[in-house]
Amino acid sequence: MAVQLKWPMLGIVIPCALISLLAYGAHFFVFRGHMSLNEQIWYEISITMLWISYVLAIVVKPGSPPRNFSPKAGEWRRWCKKCQNYKPERCHHCKTCGICVLKMDHHCPWTNNCVGHRNFPHFIRFLVLVLCNTAFVMIKLCERVGQYYEDRNLPSYLVDKTEMFFVILLLPIDIFVLLTVFILFIRCITNFIFKGMTQIEIWEMERIESQIYTERLWLQIRKNYESLHGKPMPQLSSWNRTARFYETEASDPDSDAASASEPTGNSAATESHSIVPQDFTVDDIVFPYDLGIWQNTVASCGYPWSWFLPWCGPPSSGIHYKKNEYMDDDELSLPWPPDGGHQEALLTPREDPDISAADLRNLADLRRRLDPRQHMSRAEWTNDLGESLDDFGVDLDAEDTEHDHLIAK
Repeated sequence: MAVQLKWPMLGIVIPCALISLLAYGAHFFVFRGHMSLNEQIWYEISITMLWISYVLAIVVKPGSPPRNFSPKAGEWRRWCKKCQNYKPERCHHCKTCGICVLKMDHHCPWTNNCVGHRNFPHFIRFLVLVLCNTAFVMIKLCERVGQYYEDRNLPSYLVDKTEMFFVILLLPIDIFVLLTVFILFIRCITNFIFKGMTQIEIWEMERIESQIYTERLWLQIRKNYESLHGKPMPQLSSWNRTARFYETEASDPDSDAASASEPTGNSAATESHSIVPQDFTVDDIVFPYDLGIWQNTVASCGYPWSWFLPWCGPPSSGIHYKKNEYMDDDELSLPWPPDGGHQEALLTPREDPDISAADLRNLADLRRRLDPRQHMSRAEWTNDLGESLDDFGVDLDAEDTEHDHLIAK
């Protein structure tokens, strides 16, 4: 779960103190007696690069939409009540920065800045340099620990006790920083590079996955489809029928979704099949911005030749994004997220859902049906880590969901 600090400046002071303690404490009290002059110079150069990358991660803005921005046909028309402006796709209003952020990933307390479209490369460069420097410090400190073990039989006056004290002090701190930053780095790289998603979009996908078999979600998706395409949503089918078979083989064939009443205007779409598609899984929902590992890397961090240049950023404007080729085969053909992030059509969930013997044999289906998050709104929903949109810095009070709508093509 994201850290929220009472005093935001502590998010700058703490990393600065840790960098200074580990970098200069290790150099002055340990390294200067065991490294050549050239090695010490290169070490200080790497620390200077770390400071530069950290400053850039703090001061470079993530990017905001231009004034009087107007979304294109086929996109969500989303109004920010605080910026008094329409928001582009993948854009959210940050409650801490007080601005709409292009391709918002999260608000980072350790830079007191949002991580978004324009400063993501600076943020990643900072993480990489932290990992490289802390790994180097750890190796050198471990070498000293090994030397102490070899010299364990020497008289104590031959051992530099000040150096030993700082080795014992700095090594666990360094390992802690290395591991925590490594976990954050892996999370960012996995999301941006391998999935083409921000952390907020990962959260949205998890929310949709948890509610994929609820009438509440599909009533809104059907409404959105008809609003965009001017016709009822057709019956959906899964490309992965094997996965769908294993998900439903132990489920009750008489789904309670089929017996729910249909709201006015959608009866034609659901006359021959239930509100919830019976042959459709979360894997069939196409995330439009996943372009593959190479193009995701370029879109997020720029071209390889620019990765080591501190002033370079992503090649696009961050206003509009290229969609992947699978969108042509997407049965929903809706912009992300397909439900618009909210459900206007609310159904009262049954307090005592009927559970058959077949349900008891399908633990995954049973767990899904009993999950209280199925009927939670976007503002209330949390993922398995307990993270809500508030933890990523999204200002839900700035969203005008009552007037969000799709622009027909």
